[in-house]
Amino acid sequence: MRFVPRNDTTALHEAVSHDTAGVIIEPVQGVAGAFNFSPEFMKTAREVCDLHGSLLILDEVQTGVGRLGTPFGADFYGVQPDMLTTAKALGGGFPCAALLMTDTLAADLGAGAMGSTFGGGPLACAAIKTILEVIQEEELLAQVREVAALIQAKCVCGPVTGIQGAGFLIGLKTAPPASRVRDALLENNILTGTSADPHILRLLPPLILENQHVDSLVQALQELNCESLQ
Repeated sequence: MRFVPRNDTTALHEAVSHDTAGVIIEPVQGVAGAFNFSPEFMKTAREVCDLHGSLLILDEVQTGVGRLGTPFGADFYGVQPDMLTTAKALGGGFPCAALLMTDTLAADLGAGAMGSTFGGGPLACAAIKTILEVIQEEELLAQVREVAALIQAKCVCGPVTGIQGAGFLIGLKTAPPASRVRDALLENNILTGTSADPHILRLLPPLILENQHVDSLVQALQELNCESLQ
């Protein structure tokens, strides 16, 4: 296994060869702090995989099922993967996961090749079906895009010095340690999370977040005493 620096297309070319089985990318690196990839890097990843006969595999456990305002991160970047993994939002809180792949790859799988003890369970499948129907019927993808734009426009305030990420996978850059901002926001009933970067606070709100919730977040950020958080 080899790791390539984010957005380094030269390193990507050097790392992939005819011996490479696949290239795995998380479309927005969540735990790291909501870091995006450039469209150029994602396009290059597809081209390099095609050149060497390798699979492009997207880890969409966090980015899939609407979190970026698109069905999957693949749609956000306009890239067609060979395989992608998805979970978390897929069941709306019910534990489940899925592996999606192209028809070409699926055709090579015989009966039971991807079997598991609870695979295809009717309760999990019912939860997944319901979630997908609600997302479509309530037009939640459009809502994510609209509200995410509001977050980008209004949330650089108080201890927040910048914003990164996409859709509802957001990283707020904080001048004080992110853990202290998180704790202060929790006192205002606002749940956030830290990341691998001590100065990036993560927001992963539900897809039903509305404009008034953003206003509450902005007000809470503006009211924080930044000096006391240092």
